[in-house]
Amino acid sequence: MKRRRADLAVILAMAVLAAVICIINRSDPISYEMYTSEGITYEKGTVTQVLEENLEREQGSERYRGKQVLKVRMKTGELKGQEIEVSNELSSTHNILSGVGQNLVIKVDAPEGVTPFYSVFNYDRTAGTAMFLGMFALFMILVGGMKGLRSMIGLAYAMFLVMAFLLPAVYHGWPPVAAAVLTSLLIAVSSMVLLNGVSRKTVTAIAATMAGVIAAAVVYYIFSSVLHLSGFNLEESEELILIQNSTGMHVGELLFTGILIASLGAVMDMTMSVASSLFEMKHIHPEMTQKEIFRSGMTVGRDMIGTMCQTLVLAFAGTALASLLVMISYGTTFNQLLSSDYTALELMHSLTGSMAVILTVPITSGLSALVMESSWKNKNH
Repeated sequence: MKRRRADLAVILAMAVLAAVICIINRSDPISYEMYTSEGITYEKGTVTQVLEENLEREQGSERYRGKQVLKVRMKTGELKGQEIEVSNELSSTHNILSGVGQNLVIKVDAPEGVTPFYSVFNYDRTAGTAMFLGMFALFMILVGGMKGLRSMIGLAYAMFLVMAFLLPAVYHGWPPVAAAVLTSLLIAVSSMVLLNGVSRKTVTAIAATMAGVIAAAVVYYIFSSVLHLSGFNLEESEELILIQNSTGMHVGELLFTGILIASLGAVMDMTMSVASSLFEMKHIHPEMTQKEIFRSGMTVGRDMIGTMCQTLVLAFAGTALASLLVMISYGTTFNQLLSSDYTALELMHSLTGSMAVILTVPITSGLSALVMESSWKNKNH
């Protein structure tokens, strides 16, 4: 009963925090826009007729290039229910081949006093995205049961914190590192309490996660100083500097913020897995000493480190694949590749996250041993 009340208290606190964040965002909205989009909207529509079509197949592929003129029935916006003519230019980079019944997103460019121009922005992927999200949620619940449902709620809340709290806070000039650490704490507490309730195991895993975050910060600052890297080396640095000049955003610290959020899930996974294993061992073998608990945690953690770090490294390698292929085509030399901003940033992402995961193993093992030993002594007195 006490545990259920504690869980409800945490859920209530999450709801209150979400409400506060929404109120703050409404009172202090993001006002600066780098590019004005006045008069431009993106609305949904369905192709009812192909009026003109002048296409030729691209050599070496099954794609077409050329032009289409489409009649589209609009489903949203001021033109909802009306049929309009839309120009659709097909090129190598913008190749949205359309036919009757195709759902599209239409760019409506209608400045005041000027004849509107309509063009195809992209396929309408709303239904497909909703379908895949629904399948993901269904599999989570079917396989995970109530814990799967709790995980879904925790994931949704984590995304809310990133989108509604972290991004606006950084945009408005908050120190990115402080905002990222606070976001990490809120995500760790909400996710782990929803999944396992309020218990010594959960508190231990949360403490170990935050210790891992601090360890990641230390590793980052060492490597960033050695490799001379910061947020100013990011690919989007020019645009970010323009935003900084108007909003006070701290560009230099954005690199660590991205690394921390990207590796947080793996750190939480490691801490909870090790803590759960050790608390279960102590429950089955209450005679285990602190040293035995710590050694067991290290054994469990070592088995997980290899696959967990590979997951992080391969994830970043996968995102870099296209860029690496382009670099190869440029005849990039080994020294040039290794010293480029792009490679250094990818290495920073992979290695900082991996080292944070590695360091959480002894941290979680040590904290679990201390917590279990003290709680066991209290039970026996």
